[in-house]
Amino acid sequence: MLVLGTFVPVVKEVLDSLLAQYGTVENCEQVNTESETAVVNVTYSNREQTRQAIMKLNGHQLENHALKVSYIPDEQIAQGPENGRRGGFGSRGQPRQGSPVAAGAPAKQQQVDIPLRLLVPTQYVGAIIGKEGATIRNITKQTQSKIDVHRKENAGAAEKAISVHSTPEGCSSACKMILEIMHKEAKDTKTADEVPLKILAHNNFVGRLIGKEGRNLKKVEQDTETKITISS
Repeated sequence: MLVLGTFVPVVKEVLDSLLAQYGTVENCEQVNTESETAVVNVTYSNREQTRQAIMKLNGHQLENHALKVSYIPDEQIAQGPENGRRGGFGSRGQPRQGSPVAAGAPAKQQQVDIPLRLLVPTQYVGAIIGKEGATIRNITKQTQSKIDVHRKENAGAAEKAISVHSTPEGCSSACKMILEIMHKEAKDTKTADEVPLKILAHNNFVGRLIGKEGRNLKKVEQDTETKITISS
């Protein structure tokens, strides 16, 4: 397994394209750390592809910052605490004790991650990502959030999902910036007079959103001067 480290936010679309140049990626997972370094675990289908990726990616310039690549052998990943585990990452992406990547990073208190999921028209996805991921990278930096654009899912669909992982404030700021981009793109291309904001809500939360006799929903509409429709 490869461990990539970079001092710039990682845009999934850009990283996927870069990694695919050296082989078949079986798993690509970003690991949350307290440092400014973005850490990504990458698993290729065989060792030759892994070797090629190490040679090509170590020192590769990404947004004027050099990638730092380290290698964790499969045997070391498989070792448990009783076998003298020396580092690497667990199955949930948490750094193992003694891992050089995790050294000095304080333990994070576990929090429930409820991402904000948006549904956007496919024709606006390119504008949201920007050239080489520049626009979405700017959004993630300004809002301190992690954004996944599910561009490859549901090929040919009229709409694509975008997941935003952050604090409530960060999610709101990212959502606002994405909506502003869609409005500008719609105006510039004259594709729509109005672009509604569509949010995907889990069924477990819909009742709370509506509230007793619709009070919660009415309050949100009044406070924000919006018209909200909930559909199944």
